[in-house]
Amino acid sequence: MTGPLDGIRVVDLTVAWSGPGATALLGDLGAEVIRIEGSNRASRQASAKLTPESVRKLGWPANNFPDHDPGARPYDRSAVFNWHARNKLSANVNLESPEGREAARGLLALSDVFVENNAAGTLEKLGLGHEELLELNPRLIVVRMAAFGLSGPQSGFRGYGPNFNALVGIAAMDGYPGEGSDSAGDNNHMDEGSPAGVAFAVMCALLDREQTGLGGLIEFAQAEHEMQEIGEYLIDWQVNARVPDTLGNGDVHFFQDVFPAKEDDRWVAITVRSDREWAALGSLLGTDFTELVAEGRWRSNADALREMIGAWTAPRCTDDIVEALQGLCIPAGEVMTEQRVLQDPQLEARDWFKVRSHPNVGTHRYPGHPWRVEGGFELRYGRPVPGFGEDNEYVYKTLLGYSDEQYDALVEAGVVTDRQRV
Repeated sequence: MTGPLDGIRVVDLTVAWSGPGATALLGDLGAEVIRIEGSNRASRQASAKLTPESVRKLGWPANNFPDHDPGARPYDRSAVFNWHARNKLSANVNLESPEGREAARGLLALSDVFVENNAAGTLEKLGLGHEELLELNPRLIVVRMAAFGLSGPQSGFRGYGPNFNALVGIAAMDGYPGEGSDSAGDNNHMDEGSPAGVAFAVMCALLDREQTGLGGLIEFAQAEHEMQEIGEYLIDWQVNARVPDTLGNGDVHFFQDVFPAKEDDRWVAITVRSDREWAALGSLLGTDFTELVAEGRWRSNADALREMIGAWTAPRCTDDIVEALQGLCIPAGEVMTEQRVLQDPQLEARDWFKVRSHPNVGTHRYPGHPWRVEGGFELRYGRPVPGFGEDNEYVYKTLLGYSDEQYDALVEAGVVTDRQRV
């Protein structure tokens, strides 16, 4: 069965998480996604210069590689890159060189979508601004993901997800009650929220192109998109000058927290939403919660409720707690570590993890798709990762029409390679 984006070609010039995550979703739907990557750029969260000895010495980088081994091609084995690289192709295109810019323009003339998440002004410096690209290919849809957009006093700001989460206010709401907003560590809401937003925007633009015959610019300012997640708090500040509390694991509307289980460093998240659930929980604990929770009094009695529930969970095993609460239709689930997620029977039953192999990475389980489809088509999950430059010949010879002699000359000159150099 074909996917809805079969026949759509996407050129991917993205790094980190938000941009590659967006193009991964487009590839899931059947698009041909081609990453154009410079050999002089570490675009995969891993340097070519890493060695087993260097990662052992530094410690933490080892966690980014299967079996803690960067291997001969660390950039192919990066765990972060492997997560969002499914279904993609890779061609080495050094945009700082005239030959690379010529190849990029040739590929974009043959493509439907171009996605980039570089700082504002980067493409203009390379002679690849969206005005020039749309003149080259009027049907092209250009997605630009500069965090604060392409204009305005903050458009030149640079950083990663946690930086912009702080600027839009999300980081100020993190943390545990009574502690500073930095007590919960970094978060990456922007990187998590942007991919689906970009994929949706591209689908809308493709539908519009069916009607008009023209592509255009999608200015996807990630910080503005991220502010929608806390829209009610921004309005509350504007209207009532109220600053939101730091709730830790709590919730504004329901009683909620995380409680210890019997096993070492195992925790269960529990939410109680109604009088029926409080009564059911009370029957399980042998306690009448009525006076503590009636008419919303759970807010003022939250500390006492946490202590009572925690005393019940602490001597019990995680699975027993979850089974007992879910049996009463009370939302509960283990706060899982990565290893526990890999062992989760729910994900196993739904065949969520996909086993895939690549010669530079080995055979591993990979995260599945974020949604399922019933009827009409299947989500695609092919090659788990493109080796750097693995599809050079397809892009240069098949798509761009370079002769064997032209291609070999680029390889001989070092303009095209299948190895990252930095």
